[in-house]
Amino acid sequence: MKVFNYISAFLLAGAAIVVSCSQNEEMEGMESSQNFQINVFDGGYQNIDAVGTRAAEKDYSTEFVTGDAIGVFAVKNGTVVEDINNRRFVMDDGIWELNDDGEVISYKANEFERMKFYAYYPYSEDATFDPSKEDPFETYVKNWKIGNDQNENYTKYDLMTSKGEVQGDRLKGKIAFTMQHRMALAVIQMPEIVYSFTNEPAIDDYKLPVAVGDFNVDGASAKPFYQESTDAYRFLVKPSKAFAITGSYTGVKEMNYEIKKTLEGGTAKKYVIEDPNKISHLLAVGDYYCADGKIVSASESAPANAIGVVFYAGNPQPSVTHPEKYTIDKDPLRRDCPECKHGLVLALNNGKIKGTDENEPLVETARFSTANKLYYGTWFRADEDYKDAYVDMVRQKVAPTAGSQGYNNTVLMEVGANRTDDSKKASGNALEALDYYRSAVSVPTVSTKWFFPSDYDLITLHDVVTKVNTSIGNTDGTQLVINDGDTKNGTFYWSNTERNEEWMWGNTMGSGNDTYSPSGSGSLTAKRYASGYEGYFRMMLAF
Repeated sequence: MKVFNYISAFLLAGAAIVVSCSQNEEMEGMESSQNFQINVFDGGYQNIDAVGTRAAEKDYSTEFVTGDAIGVFAVKNGTVVEDINNRRFVMDDGIWELNDDGEVISYKANEFERMKFYAYYPYSEDATFDPSKEDPFETYVKNWKIGNDQNENYTKYDLMTSKGEVQGDRLKGKIAFTMQHRMALAVIQMPEIVYSFTNEPAIDDYKLPVAVGDFNVDGASAKPFYQESTDAYRFLVKPSKAFAITGSYTGVKEMNYEIKKTLEGGTAKKYVIEDPNKISHLLAVGDYYCADGKIVSASESAPANAIGVVFYAGNPQPSVTHPEKYTIDKDPLRRDCPECKHGLVLALNNGKIKGTDENEPLVETARFSTANKLYYGTWFRADEDYKDAYVDMVRQKVAPTAGSQGYNNTVLMEVGANRTDDSKKASGNALEALDYYRSAVSVPTVSTKWFFPSDYDLITLHDVVTKVNTSIGNTDGTQLVINDGDTKNGTFYWSNTERNEEWMWGNTMGSGNDTYSPSGSGSLTAKRYASGYEGYFRMMLAF
């Protein structure tokens, strides 16, 4: 069984024997020509909120998958029906099929109408069922054992039972089972590491996941089920019985917590661990950005896991920095990563591509594209789908384009590279360098992926290049080349802002002609990178 955010499983199964009967015999024991069918639903847990009210919680619902097995009982006149006594049905590609050594279940309309049907999950040959009790599974539930290895066996311990209900015409033999969870569910939500920035103007708090330590249930070591989609830990516990969950985590510092509660069967409650500790930090250009998302001041020693250096402190989303020019609807950075509103980070090293010969080492400078023309902006203007969600790559004859458009343009470059119209397919070294760097250097979950800088981003970097280079110099990274002279081979950094179909804007990081417009395209039959138009590929990210 799998666990999902919201599931309502509709599963059909059947085993039927078709017997020829006259109409006069129909009410005397006729076997229906219709399949005996069952529908199985997960009723979900009832979530108990802070004031004790209950509501169906979709986050804790489950879906049955191939190989899952349920047991089915039928009761008639207070006695278990002999041939429907803990019959094993197994899910196979969305269908519940009878799967045991017993006889095929024959469906008799008038007999089934007088029966009561029950089901439970997971199937067991030793299931206890007492039809004389109001709840035939009462003893089974009372004696149910929950192991502490729930990380891999969560559904194995998630006991569910149901009384069948007729769906539609009973003559069709369709019985619905809405499974009810019999255990209780304690859900642990861990706190976050919070950076409280002291900047003016203010920058929103920056949050990171803590390092989770040990878990214990009633004094014994336990491994809960972790649901990635909700970032929470689940513990199945016995209903109406006091339990104690203790554990530890490392945030700003190492902390312990304890939860002592009692929950009713079929209910779930989330316990949010509160951590009062925060990191007070003045976010500044030159700060180190680490692989785990942590930030280290430029005044401290460079951490070994640094992956970049902050070159802009503040919300970089274009609809925030330039609201008069960009709307939220056309701000993909804000749309795709709304929490990336704290700053921009420059990669420690350059992207690389293959040389002209497969046996040559990777190189750091090259033309932007291997095609005669770039076409990144050309295809976009003809694509209505992207016009509503992205800013057009308008050809800028005079740099810069206002706002940090590096993320926006990178997405369009990637889509353009996958065009089916090969005559206008954008391609080349830039995307190869991007792929290389994304594969070579991992980023934390709280940031964007690496992307190309726009001309505006490079100009922003140019203004603080000395501070950035100082911090890069304290790592194993490659400092930026600052060029005040000839703007040719290996003296500038490519942006992803187009000047026209053949030229891209770049930046020399020098004190004079800092913006530069070299030809980014080259003949497919020419060398992979041509003399005179070789630029560096330097990536960035937002966090």
